[in-house]
Amino acid sequence: MNEWQIIPEIVGCNAALRRAALKAMETIETGHSLLIEGAPGTGRRLLARCAWARRKPGPRSLFTLDCRLFGSEATEEALLGATAAMGTTRPQIHAKVNGGVLLLHVEELKHQTQERLLRLIEAQRRRNGGVQVLMTCATEEDAREPLLPALSGLVQKVRVPSLCERIEDIRPITEGFLRNASPFERVRCSQAMYEKFCSYDWPGNVTQLRSVLRRLLMLPHGGLLDVGLLAELMFRDDTCYALLQGMPPVSQMPGVHVLPPAADGRSLS
Repeated sequence: MNEWQIIPEIVGCNAALRRAALKAMETIETGHSLLIEGAPGTGRRLLARCAWARRKPGPRSLFTLDCRLFGSEATEEALLGATAAMGTTRPQIHAKVNGGVLLLHVEELKHQTQERLLRLIEAQRRRNGGVQVLMTCATEEDAREPLLPALSGLVQKVRVPSLCERIEDIRPITEGFLRNASPFERVRCSQAMYEKFCSYDWPGNVTQLRSVLRRLLMLPHGGLLDVGLLAELMFRDDTCYALLQGMPPVSQMPGVHVLPPAADGRSLS
């Protein structure tokens, strides 16, 4: 672990990222509710889970719910129990949730559910203990509807910076991924490839970068990922096209279409 890494699982020396990691751990340590904001693919869930695992005197169970998949009604029932979800009792974390609860994509919840979640957090705060609530949400620019101001204002907030805001982390993220993805072979990127990576805005953030690297590793590369490999994928993959041409992704250009998956069944798009 490098001295500048607050959490070893989160690669990067960016100052804003380090501040977010520190604040997340401090908030969890003090028992307050936490809201982690950021664009898709920035590692909001990873930050929440890693910060929780480092709490003292030791980690407790973390019950995780994806609000985008479950929806408001199922999320309420899982959290509060069927009776409380219908509003007939005071909001209280269901007995099966012991330790902490992590709600992913909380901006997807209906405002009525967000209001009940707000009352639940207020009740937890009055009791000064109990189950700790962690949440992740998209930024206002990415969310279909913003979070209720009362809920957003009640919790401690941290923001995970987008990859285009932490260009200095692209090289260590890439090197770390290649080490893990090819443990028996030394694979590296050329300087020209890094220059392409650093000039792109990465709307999908770290998830998108890793996806591109994974596709490049499927090609014959001889241990070096160079710009020439992008040409082999440019009409099968939006990001590779944009990286090579320095243009918007293919799917955003009129009259240009990405080819279907390769014949061997491996999806390249």
